[in-house]
Amino acid sequence: MPVSAKDDELERLLEKAGHESEGLTALFYRFAHAVADHIQLANEYLPRIQAACERWVDEDPSAKGIALLSEALGNYYSTYFDKVIHPAEEAILLLTPTGNKDLIGSAHMVIGVNYRSLGEVDDAVEHLHLGAELIDPKGPMAVYACYCFYQLAEINVYINDNDAAKHHYLMAAEMAESINQQVPLFRAYNGLGNLYMAQGDMEDAKKYLDLALSFGEMTESQTSRGLCDLGNYYIKLGAYDEAIAHLEKSYAQRKHAQLEDAASTSLISLAEAKIESQRVDEAIADLNAAMAITDKFNSRSKRASALRLLWKAHASKSHWQEANAAAEQYDALHNALSTAKLQNIYKLKNRKIEAQRELLEEKNKEITDSITYAKRIQEAILPPLRNVLKALPNSFVLYKPKDIVAGDFYWMESLGDWVVFAAADCTGHGVPGAMVSVVCNNALNRSVREFGLDQPAAILDKTLELVLEQFESSDEEVKDGMDIALCALNTKTRTLQYAGAQNPLWIKRISSTELEEIKPDKQPIGKYSDPKPFTNHTLQLEAGDTFYIFSDGYADQFGGPKGKKLKYKPFKELLLSINSKAMEEQKQIIDHRFEAWKGDLEQVDDVCVIGVRV
Repeated sequence: MPVSAKDDELERLLEKAGHESEGLTALFYRFAHAVADHIQLANEYLPRIQAACERWVDEDPSAKGIALLSEALGNYYSTYFDKVIHPAEEAILLLTPTGNKDLIGSAHMVIGVNYRSLGEVDDAVEHLHLGAELIDPKGPMAVYACYCFYQLAEINVYINDNDAAKHHYLMAAEMAESINQQVPLFRAYNGLGNLYMAQGDMEDAKKYLDLALSFGEMTESQTSRGLCDLGNYYIKLGAYDEAIAHLEKSYAQRKHAQLEDAASTSLISLAEAKIESQRVDEAIADLNAAMAITDKFNSRSKRASALRLLWKAHASKSHWQEANAAAEQYDALHNALSTAKLQNIYKLKNRKIEAQRELLEEKNKEITDSITYAKRIQEAILPPLRNVLKALPNSFVLYKPKDIVAGDFYWMESLGDWVVFAAADCTGHGVPGAMVSVVCNNALNRSVREFGLDQPAAILDKTLELVLEQFESSDEEVKDGMDIALCALNTKTRTLQYAGAQNPLWIKRISSTELEEIKPDKQPIGKYSDPKPFTNHTLQLEAGDTFYIFSDGYADQFGGPKGKKLKYKPFKELLLSINSKAMEEQKQIIDHRFEAWKGDLEQVDDVCVIGVRV
């Protein structure tokens, strides 16, 4: 539909509003429905609706509220997100005395969806729930109640609460079917398709994505969205030609409909498919175009996705300067988004706990949610893998927690030409292990950053002191601690220093056919009957030498035909057999071998393996 659009029903209601104020409410209802289907109508009709309301301000106190609510709605659909909340809140104040719950609930819905667009999901949830409670599910604004449930589903996807997301999508779909509203039904089906796709249920994903596109007449906004999601479905299947075909159609439709922000989504997915199809130059052009759009709309999450793919595209062509620039920008933005997401999750979790604390049947879910959120906090203390690869380009980190949170962790600090890094294994796994890992990680950080230590043995000595100091401050006796292999590598001279608490260092020199083992000190970072200073080992490596550090989780895994431990000897033999391969390929083989050995048995412990080639 062109920008200069016409809606016959809106025209009729505008004419009526020119003669009587009672038509203002119906005028807003029609405007709200119309712009949901054709966003371009917002710019065309908003000034005329406001002028019609202004005519009746003196005689009808609700007129100003309707004008402000129309302004908030028009600004939202025009993506002027900073100009939505204030007029909508003013509208609520003016409309509350009227008792019109549909209008007040619609204002809460607009505020809720706008907060979600701004990334403030805790406030979004509050207003969306209010909107769903106030709007009559069988009244003239019932479609906005559908949108409330749909938006709550999308927020639950964001915080990884898939059960709640499915529940709200189905509520939105059921309500949309009952009032015969195609747009929210399309969105609910599309959302379910994406949810199932994220969970790896590709059959149900395709079922709902196809359902979403099965309606007769749809706007370009709808069809382009459905095509984009189908494109992502085919990317996940590895059917890149199909993906590109769908995504090119999606982009063309969004561009034609002047849906710039949505068009950037299609471009980013299109670039991903093209990278996998070796059409890298085209992908880079698409990503640069998408980046320009994300700048215009301040779409930070989309910009992060584009930067991640730019890094991958440039790296595949050995454009290291461009790849590194994209990686640095991605790291900074990803960290900022992760922090904001953690804050939102934390706030939402507090709301849930407060609302459900007396419901015993919800206790298990609350605990699981808490651990899931704790996982994100724990992940925040791990160095980003991109930073590890930047400091140690020829390396891999295989990290497989047994539970949602882990006792194992990997750690890294860059000190000039030296990179200090470790594979650590704290007592236990799950929540207890994770709590100990936070204490030990903090002690390592303090040893280097606060006390200025750079030699592995000295770092372990100070870390032991700090951990004991922390645990001894408790009235309870704490016997937990950490096993660790800690290395410091000079990336220019290839000098390697190592100190270990229970965990060894294995080296495969390019001139040897065996794995050389540097033994650790047989004492943990923790309470021990006869502690001694840790031993610092210094080794000179040559180009092509490879070394490995690890926790005991890999070798201790039960599996195989007899359900026995894998053990260290087969682990050594595996590393020797794959040593000539690239480090990333080694990681994949080690991971695949572990899963094959484990089979259907439960993973018994956290796993952390680090390999580095100099």
